[in-house]
Amino acid sequence: MEQWFDSYKGIMEFAIGHEIKAYRLYMDLSKMVICPEIHELCKELAEEELEHKVKLEEEAAKRGELVSPVNLSKYNILNSDVNIFKHRIEIYIFAIKKEQASVQLYKDLAAIVKHEDSRQLFLWLAQQELEHKRRFGFEYKNLLK
Repeated sequence: MEQWFDSYKGIMEFAIGHEIKAYRLYMDLSKMVICPEIHELCKELAEEELEHKVKLEEEAAKRGELVSPVNLSKYNILNSDVNIFKHRIEIYIFAIKKEQASVQLYKDLAAIVKHEDSRQLFLWLAQQELEHKRRFGFEYKNLLK
């Protein structure tokens, strides 16, 4: 199902919801992994996603406008059941894809908002999500050794 947004408020609500879903996802993953390092990584990233949510909420309190409508349905990778994962490698692959989708989401949003503070926030969030992807990529490579 496609989701088109043509208002700043709709975009910000989507982004905030994205971070809430990411928080829940990482908390769920932290409960199911046995490896202490990954358990802690998931909890750390969950907390960072909450921090992102707060920053988005603060920015949403300001006024901004979109340049054009945007379809956000392609970024809904977070609507997945974490209980399907049987092995750590599946978690890493999923998390890397999830983080890449988040990077692209925030880059795309930065390109369409008019408000400079919002643009800078989305670019910062893209960098944060890229760092999350890097951390999972590191764990993935270590697992393959």
